[in-house]
Amino acid sequence: MLHASKKLIMNKTEIISLLKLLEDPDENVFNILREQILNKPDLFHVYLENYHALSINDLALKRSELILDEIFIENLEKRLKEVVDNKEHNLLDAVLIVEEFFNRDIDTIFVKEETNKIIQSVWIELNDQLTGIEKVKLIGNVLFDQLKFKKHPVGEFKPSYLSFTNCVTNRKYVAPSIALLYCIIAQATSLPLYPIDLSGVFLLSYVDKELANAVFDDSNNGSVFYIYPYDQGEFINHQIIEKYITDQKIKQNLNEIKITTYFDCLAFFFKLRILALKHNKHKGFEIDYADRITSILKNINL
Repeated sequence: MLHASKKLIMNKTEIISLLKLLEDPDENVFNILREQILNKPDLFHVYLENYHALSINDLALKRSELILDEIFIENLEKRLKEVVDNKEHNLLDAVLIVEEFFNRDIDTIFVKEETNKIIQSVWIELNDQLTGIEKVKLIGNVLFDQLKFKKHPVGEFKPSYLSFTNCVTNRKYVAPSIALLYCIIAQATSLPLYPIDLSGVFLLSYVDKELANAVFDDSNNGSVFYIYPYDQGEFINHQIIEKYITDQKIKQNLNEIKITTYFDCLAFFFKLRILALKHNKHKGFEIDYADRITSILKNINL
């Protein structure tokens, strides 16, 4: 008789015999079997990945895929929580885990290496004699002049354009992906460049409260200047943003616009990728499990 148990030691023959029970149409049998597998995912994982060699039963094959999805999402959730719970809150590590959510075959080691090369190219030219403006300009010089990052064609859009991997490895970007790359570089080089909560545009703010208080009136949000990464890191003056706020009928003035965190940027980036898939009428794993990733990214204590 099948029982759920956390202590499970089995040989290959026993594992295969147990997994053959996925063919049983009884949902109670399936639920007990599923619990056993999820208690010891490492024991069953390789057999589930090759389940087509064990059975040609359509129900069993579908169930094996569902369980593989659950094993994958539980592992991914665990790793993402470890990153966000770590006091360093490494944005790049979190971004790469999110990339895996959308593409399990991604070579995250390669993407991390390529991203670190970009960071190194910026870092090596930074020095304490540079002003904040000069340091931020340097990021743009590296990305757009040295490395030749280019925009994806305007008027043409695919969900894959939002991929951070696509941005880094192909050096082609859309507004959200290049803003995210700027944030990763800023965090890695300790530049106080942060996203802001302004609907419809991906602006970043250079935050220095002491300098902002010295330059502006008392009612400022700590921002000294703003940039628009999408337009090759163009500097945007306060008047242009204030006009945008007026034109868009946003019920806040510039000084009330919230400076957000890097993980807020990632959470919004993730939301956009899911919306893009839904717009293309995509169905499957990403749509089914999106809420679980969103929940982690929304509940970060920084």
